[in-house]
Amino acid sequence: MRGSSDPLPPEAAGKTRRPSGRLRFGGLTLVLAVAAPASTPAQEEPPDAAMQRALSEAETMLRRDEPQAAESWYREALLEGWLLLGDLQRAGGAPAEAETAYERALVSALEARRPLLALAELALERGDPDGAADHLRRLLARSSGDGRAVRLLARAFNASGQPEMAVQQLERAVESTPEDVETRFALASGYLRLERPEAAERLFRDVAEERPIPQTWILIGRTYRDYGEYGKAREALERAIEEEPRVPRARFYLGTVELLDRGRGAVEEAIDHFKEERRISPEDPVNHLYLGMVLVDARRFEEALASLEIAVESTSTRPNALHHLGRALLGLDRPGEAATALESAIALAEGGYGGSFNANQMESLHYQLALALRRTGDEARALPHFEAAERFSVALAQTSRDRMSNYLDGHGKEPSAGVVGLSVFSETPVSGLSPEVRAQLVRTARTTLARASFNLGVMATQARRFTRAAGHFEQAASVDPGFPRVQYSLGVARFNAGQFGQATTPLSTALERQPDDLALRRMLALAWLNAEVYDRAAELLATDPARAADRSLQYAYGLALVRSGRTVEAQPIFNRLLAEHADWPELNVLLGQAAAQEGDFEAAVEHLERAIELRPDVAEAQATLGNIYLRQGRLEEAGAALRAELVSHPADHQSRYVLATVLELDNQPQAALREVELVLDAEPDFVDARYLRGKILLEDGRVDEAAAQLLAAAELAPEDPNIRNQLGLAYQKLGDREKAREQFEIFRRLKRRSDQ
Repeated sequence: MRGSSDPLPPEAAGKTRRPSGRLRFGGLTLVLAVAAPASTPAQEEPPDAAMQRALSEAETMLRRDEPQAAESWYREALLEGWLLLGDLQRAGGAPAEAETAYERALVSALEARRPLLALAELALERGDPDGAADHLRRLLARSSGDGRAVRLLARAFNASGQPEMAVQQLERAVESTPEDVETRFALASGYLRLERPEAAERLFRDVAEERPIPQTWILIGRTYRDYGEYGKAREALERAIEEEPRVPRARFYLGTVELLDRGRGAVEEAIDHFKEERRISPEDPVNHLYLGMVLVDARRFEEALASLEIAVESTSTRPNALHHLGRALLGLDRPGEAATALESAIALAEGGYGGSFNANQMESLHYQLALALRRTGDEARALPHFEAAERFSVALAQTSRDRMSNYLDGHGKEPSAGVVGLSVFSETPVSGLSPEVRAQLVRTARTTLARASFNLGVMATQARRFTRAAGHFEQAASVDPGFPRVQYSLGVARFNAGQFGQATTPLSTALERQPDDLALRRMLALAWLNAEVYDRAAELLATDPARAADRSLQYAYGLALVRSGRTVEAQPIFNRLLAEHADWPELNVLLGQAAAQEGDFEAAVEHLERAIELRPDVAEAQATLGNIYLRQGRLEEAGAALRAELVSHPADHQSRYVLATVLELDNQPQAALREVELVLDAEPDFVDARYLRGKILLEDGRVDEAAAQLLAAAELAPEDPNIRNQLGLAYQKLGDREKAREQFEIFRRLKRRSDQ
């Protein structure tokens, strides 16, 4: 389970954990991903075990007809799945996608600790210590004694240039939880950062007494090394060897200490240390990599090959090993083989291993490849690599001594800002996996997330909680758009929740996959109709085989035709419906609207009054009458009809807007303003209402307010010439001639376009 590793070896452990540092050699920076051979202990669970276990429990509960327990386990599966997916995307160099996954994990279940820790770690990796601190404060507000959160918060302080605050945070944590060995170790690292080695030494000594095993001294030695305390680093590492002569990694770190401390003069001694480490851990790819690198730098190319070829076999060291293998082969005058190795390294750098290389390394890779290709006589292929090397603009003339003294990025006497409070084992369980294995896990996680979300959606649908169901189905579709029935289920849930516009896309996708499903086709048509996309609704209903025998479908088809401007085509349908259902109020409303659309106001009023007679509160009858009276200039009658509509349907914002228009035309600006403000309270983006409000305010002399309203309207409808004209008038009254001129010019341009 992620986030559960302890940076200090427990007393019962007989193996070294995996520190994380950066060692530079020959212009190439390596991430130290392992402190022991990268093999996975047999007892360790696979990264997706918790996710799969939760999914299995959920489905067991479903079979037992225990829906509440099933829902709880499905949410646990979502938590584990999003955390896993976030870790995989983070390891694959996709931090934005990882952040989204961690945020989804945060809202998937009751547990917040691991998602918040993951978000904080990710923010630190992205150079956002303030963001990390926000996540950690949320976590510490729930659990003030969370040692890992405290250490990460200290790291955030340190990364934002506040190392004293970092140490104070750790000191308080140690005082409140003195048994937390890891926090004490982090505090010791903080003291080293503040150049207080005596205080650090006391804490390290206490830690070593509580964890009296050689691995503790190795970790202490490595930390001293990272802060440039090379003498104390040697003492700690030699102490580990004294306690256990064959302890892994002690000699490896001794080799890096010698190189950091003495540079070129320590190459042979470092080689000896790495060779001794090889005898203890013959399968350790990291040690083989560094041994090979040092041998290449010492120009012992033939001897370096064996170690580099071993390092190439490990996914954790392959990219860097290929680079130095290419250098060795080039040194042995085997340019064709060198080019192959270097091309593979560049391919990895540009693929799933992108985080393994920085600008210095990329320049070196391209430059070495260009040299190899030139030696093979392939000048045409060499040239772009010489150019790529130049683009990175890193000085290749740096001396060997400079390179040797800069093995550790950001360490030495001025360590990087992110060190204090950082667990050296903060990598996720998927960090060392190959891109191929990570890709397979991504597919598994996505399928599991879709399955859990889909089943939660089904359960919510059965409980008739359609909006919640739609949210679950949408999540399932977002992670696996091809998941069986997910688009259909999402569309149906949106439709049943009354979210017709949102239903059309998934229903359309589902219909593409099931073109013969008449019920689905009909639902999509009704969704388009309710979303006021009438031409699409008419297109689908035109060929519906059940339409002739179903008056509601005939009505829907007629409505779609009328609203899409095809009144003539609708007339035969209306005639038939009227003959069979003369007392149908909604039909009479629709007939009235069709007649009004054709300009036959007399027939329209007759149908509308008949509809009102049949049912006084029938929707849209009074509103349509109000619109007809407005077009006829009968303002008082229009206002009365629109008010009657609003009595029965107070949420009809379009009718309220038309009433405001009537009142404004009838010289009742304040009454109009009250109505239009009610509209905007409910629908802030109702552009016509926004325009009308600005126009009324401008006429009332409230020019600043008017300009703000008209500017908002222009942002909503930038192609509306009337809005531009009114906004120009507002700027003119404010005395801003330049802005007024600009708006009038836009108005004239839009008018010319509309008149063409």
